[in-house]
Amino acid sequence: MDENERNLLWLRLSNAKGLGRISIKRLFDQFGSAEKIFEAGDSELGQVEGIKRGMGKELRKKEHREFAEAELERCEKLGVKMVGLDSPHYPKNLLQIPDPPPALYLKGDIKPEDQRAVAVVGSRNHNDYGEVMAKRMGAGLAKFGITVVSGMARGIDSLSQGAALDARGRTIAVLGSGVDQIYPPELKPLYDRIVERGAVASEFPIGTGPVAENFPQRNRIISGLSAGVVVVQANNPRSGSLITARLALDQGRPLYAVPGNALTPWARETNGLIKQGAILVEDAQDIVLDLFPSLGIKKDELLPLFAAAGKPGDLTNEQDKLYSLLPEPEEGAVELDILIRKSGASAGSAQALLTELELFGLIEKIEGGKWRKKPIAQ
Repeated sequence: MDENERNLLWLRLSNAKGLGRISIKRLFDQFGSAEKIFEAGDSELGQVEGIKRGMGKELRKKEHREFAEAELERCEKLGVKMVGLDSPHYPKNLLQIPDPPPALYLKGDIKPEDQRAVAVVGSRNHNDYGEVMAKRMGAGLAKFGITVVSGMARGIDSLSQGAALDARGRTIAVLGSGVDQIYPPELKPLYDRIVERGAVASEFPIGTGPVAENFPQRNRIISGLSAGVVVVQANNPRSGSLITARLALDQGRPLYAVPGNALTPWARETNGLIKQGAILVEDAQDIVLDLFPSLGIKKDELLPLFAAAGKPGDLTNEQDKLYSLLPEPEEGAVELDILIRKSGASAGSAQALLTELELFGLIEKIEGGKWRKKPIAQ
């Protein structure tokens, strides 16, 4: 049976009445493929926990077959791919959760190296510090060869994913709508970049709009695709990022949180997570050092990996812009205020970028608090 035929079966399963994602996963665990599920009789199906009597008849209804055929046609027209639970291309991390999507829609490609993935999530509303840390996490993880998973929402999500792409990394965006529905619409340029250098994923059928109740549901996929989840900023106890954090713990994923200023509302929930046991992280290195066995990284890979991540030849666009504004050693030095004005960056963002460039060994701070490029030979 080819993949197209298998996808038809998974779509019929996902559309059947009386079958939830957990029940479908139990059927898959029992029978091993969509084909064998459909070959099973009512008595065999009934032996699986949660499967109601007469499910075989429900699966074979004409309406489910017609839906599946029409849906695959829509996918073909839009260039959307689909992977079912028994596909060799289905993300292995996602198979580990109790309720994975029976059929996962994709724009772009999920590759084997995306098994090394970490989710970066946070508030739609953020301050300058949140922006800096979201970009720092996204770019830092990308430089370690780790795929950044998030929800392509306004704020921390899209900032971290854009930074990962700027650092020439990969990222996966999980939507609370069909993969053909770009939300928020102003993020279409980011959507296009993600499709080119990663994947946009969803469990929702083509044409499904960004309905509010879809977003908490999609968050289990964000954590499920990832070996760990880091929350950058959150200022609402009912926020999607905190739902993702709880789901990560339910799925047995490590939870990380970026600490913040206790006097600001943006840090209240992340600091609270740390109090409750989340691991405090300040950069991507902290995550990699803690998570490397789960990422499939061997101890003897760590030093070369850290060395490669620190190479200054692979700067983000923002780092490169600020670096270009700094004078050569023999030309003097420049104050922070001038760099802020010329770069258009906020004070917090400029300071963080300077720190990163200094860690890369590219620039130095001299007497008087001024900055310049570091001499090539020291």
